[in-house]
Amino acid sequence: MIDFRKIGRKMPRRRDERGWVKKVGKIQRMWEGYFNVYVRMPDGTEKRLRRSRILGACAEMTKNEAMDELRKIILKERGVVSVVVPQVPSVGLPLNPTFAEVWLRYRTLKESSWSNATRKAVVSVFETAPPKDGQQSKPRRPSVLQMIGPRHVNRLTPEPIQQMLNNMAAAGYSYSAVKKARIYVVAALEYALGERVIPANPAIRVELPGAKLRKPTKRAYSLDEIRRLLSAARAVSLREHLIVRILYVCGLRPGELFALRVDDVEPALLRIDEAVKETERGSARIGETKTEYSNAYVSISEDLYEEMKTWLSIRNMADPYHRSRALASNDLLFPTETGTPYRISNYLKRVLKPIAAKAGINDMTYRALRRTFATQFQRHGSPKDAQAQLRHSTLEMTGWYMREIPESVRAAVEEMDAEMCKLVDAKPSPVDPGRVQ
Repeated sequence: MIDFRKIGRKMPRRRDERGWVKKVGKIQRMWEGYFNVYVRMPDGTEKRLRRSRILGACAEMTKNEAMDELRKIILKERGVVSVVVPQVPSVGLPLNPTFAEVWLRYRTLKESSWSNATRKAVVSVFETAPPKDGQQSKPRRPSVLQMIGPRHVNRLTPEPIQQMLNNMAAAGYSYSAVKKARIYVVAALEYALGERVIPANPAIRVELPGAKLRKPTKRAYSLDEIRRLLSAARAVSLREHLIVRILYVCGLRPGELFALRVDDVEPALLRIDEAVKETERGSARIGETKTEYSNAYVSISEDLYEEMKTWLSIRNMADPYHRSRALASNDLLFPTETGTPYRISNYLKRVLKPIAAKAGINDMTYRALRRTFATQFQRHGSPKDAQAQLRHSTLEMTGWYMREIPESVRAAVEEMDAEMCKLVDAKPSPVDPGRVQ
């Protein structure tokens, strides 16, 4: 008798791969196609590998058109089963490349999508800048390429990468710098893996040396410190008082604040759609916000809106650049004397820090003001409300900015302790008859 349950259990895999597509991308939605290919390895075994290709923009083609494009690609990949696939590098990489060569190729391909600030931050960690003509090079902390650049990637293991991160922490690199090193080392080796230069990424399981790193400050100002800061700012000018108030009440980033224009101010709302780029020059100094979620509205109180209107009514009298002409809707809300956006670091150093010093605050930073908003907002709104005002993509990111309010903790502990002591004192204490009175 035939056992029909066993029929098909040892049938070979079907090779008429059709593939599938899905939408990817946050800023621009694209069709990405996925399919499998079958390769015969040098030891004679057969292996199924997954491939993916970007097919085109979702706005330019339908799903059926994307599937048709994917089928054309799959037809070109047919017949791969009988091919032995050794580790062959791509055209852009030499045979048996070092990590420095892989990094140079990865950076060449990717830096066009980086902002100027990101490029400078990453390059400063990975590469050592050559000395300028006529100047002696100053001793610098070792860069990533100095530590693992000469190593061939096909022999690179997790140990030297972990040791590199440990050495960077011991040399005094900040938490964010070491984190950048790990992220981009993983990304560069992932590129080498995609080009079939290495069989696996050795940096995937490498960890940050958290115990040795300088942790970023989590400072948030108390309500009394904010009141003193606003009072000291008001003593300087209405503009400084308004800037500090917007930073505290709205939780803005400094680049968003100094990119505000006259038409961004609306009753009960403040539109955030631009940001100042600190490292750019000329017309490129004002550009897009940090993320797509940053491009949104934030709420303002009625009293804050009235103060903004007061500032707009007197701003031309204090601003030589605008004194001779009418106020335009696209004019900056807080321009310099020449009508350009403020340098973020210059305003902090020359204006905000002296004001904060008068208020008894010697560690004034923009991030601490943003964190102060998230911390103090807990007494008035929910975490989701704080997320909307800070314009974070996830609630977890908002949690990084929130700090427990010490006053509320002390009040809760006081109430709990009083309740416990009240219950204990209410019960009569038993007297031991054998105890000497």
